[in-house]
Order: sequence, then C-alpha cells, then structure tokens
Amino acid sequence: MKTFKEYLAEGKKAYSFKIKVAGDLPEDFQSNLKTSLERCKVMKMEKLSTTPIQALPMDFPTMKNCEVHVFEVACEYPITSPEICSDIKSMGLDETCFRVRGSNESSETDQGETEILNTDGLLTDSQYKEGTNVKHKDFFGDDFNKSFLKDLSKVAKQQKKDNGQSEYKLPKVKTDKTGVKSALGS
Repeated sequence: MKTFKEYLAEGKKAYSFKIKVAGDLPEDFQSNLKTSLERCKVMKMEKLSTTPIQALPMDFPTMKNCEVHVFEVACEYPITSPEICSDIKSMGLDETCFRVRGSNESSETDQGETEILNTDGLLTDSQYKEGTNVKHKDFFGDDFNKSFLKDLSKVAKQQKKDNGQSEYKLPKVKTDKTGVKSALGS
C-alpha cells in the first residue's frame, strides 16, 4: 500500500507557459529568468526554438525585421501569465518585446488551428466553384409555398387526431322563409 507522501508526489501538477521574446536576448536571459521564477519552483525551462528574421513577426505587430525566441517553462507552484510578465519586466525588458501565454489559453490554441486551416482558395473564388448546386425551385417560389402550406395543414390535422380532438364544425342554421317574400306580390 502506498503512503500519503507517494500519493502526494504523484499528484503534482505542472503549470506550463510559453514565453516569446522578440529581438535580441540580453546576456544570460535564460538563467536570469529561471532565478526570477524560483519562487514558483521551476521544474523545466528550455528554449524551444528561434524563428528566422521576419518582416512582421506573429504576436508582435510593432516589431519589424526581428527573430522570435520561444521558451517553455513548467512550474510546480500555481502562477499566472501576468505574474510572469511582471517578473520579465523587472528584468528590464520592454513590454512590447515579449508575450507570455499559458498552454491552455485560448489564444495559443487558436493560433495552432489557424495554421492548420488554409482558406485562401475559398476567399478568392469569384465563381463559387466549391459551392453546392441548389435547385432554387425546391426552396423558393409559389410552388414551394403551396406545398409548404399543404404540409402544414397535414401536420395540423395529424396533431389533432393524435390528441383525440376532432375538428369542430358549426351546426347548420335553419333559415326561416316566412317574411322573406313581399306581401304585395312578387
């Protein structure tokens, strides 16, 4: 049987983040970042990649012609993205030069999905070649409206039958024919 400490050790949760830094990194950036995040017990910190120099890097609309360094950080202690941002600011980096996103934040997953979808062909197709062929007489016009009204009346009659109700018909009124003709003659 496992002890409480073993169960507790198995239940450790990691809080992971991606840190993107645009431009040139200061000296010893990675080690300084690790020391500033020691309060939240950094389990793992690694540099994932460095993008080539781009005219307008993704996530950095104000930066031009720079590379983006991507780091992955996993902490034992729960911490949020704004807290990590304040730690990076205290290291002397400008706020426009970096982005911090949690692994489950919607913006990170949305970016992954947009890379997968390629809709360039659909947007430039002026002939609607990939559109479905629709017979308009099946969905519009007088014939469609007449058949629609017939179907509605059939459904209404069926519902009345199912509910045990029958159509109420007004009784015929007998008309009294006395006094209809003129006394002087007709």
